[in-house]
Amino acid sequence: MAIYSYISVDFNDKDFLRKSIQSYAVSNGFSIAEEVNDDKSNRTHWENRDLSKLIKKCRSGDSIIAYEASNLARSSAQILEILEILTLHRVNLILVKYKLSYQASQTTDSSIFIRLMQEIESDFVAKRTTEALARRREEGLPLGRPRGRTNKSLKLDKDRKDIQKYLDLGISKASIAKLIDCHAQTLYNYIEKRSLKGKMEI
Repeated sequence: MAIYSYISVDFNDKDFLRKSIQSYAVSNGFSIAEEVNDDKSNRTHWENRDLSKLIKKCRSGDSIIAYEASNLARSSAQILEILEILTLHRVNLILVKYKLSYQASQTTDSSIFIRLMQEIESDFVAKRTTEALARRREEGLPLGRPRGRTNKSLKLDKDRKDIQKYLDLGISKASIAKLIDCHAQTLYNYIEKRSLKGKMEI
């Protein structure tokens, strides 16, 4: 069973990624068979990057190790797609930053999956906020909400695609609330207001 490291072009300090992955490998008693450096940004869908080629190259029982989720894709929805493909091919995923190993088997521990998605969503929210603030600074725009402005959309509209994805996968509403880091009642109210249903409920 081989272990492949995946390094994304999106992270400027590749030496940091490489050293973090190598350190994790040494401390956990395994070695890296091959390092894959992707030259396409995660703004490109994962199926059109070297990541897809790597997944197809892997055999059942192999593992892919990366530093964090954003090295693989730009949204939690795409991460779910990747996890589905990895599970199909029985390829494991190790994410160093979260110290988590997703074992692609039919008996995957749901608590590990939920924790993994919580870490991933938290990372994406932080990165989106940081990028948005950076763009506003570059454009010389004020930060924060303008005075007197009211919300025309609901608080969870930004998470709607992910919520729908989780509903379609049959994940419980209580678990979805944890994944998107909101109060359960807030999620229940949002689902009711937007009349959202999973594929199994339609």
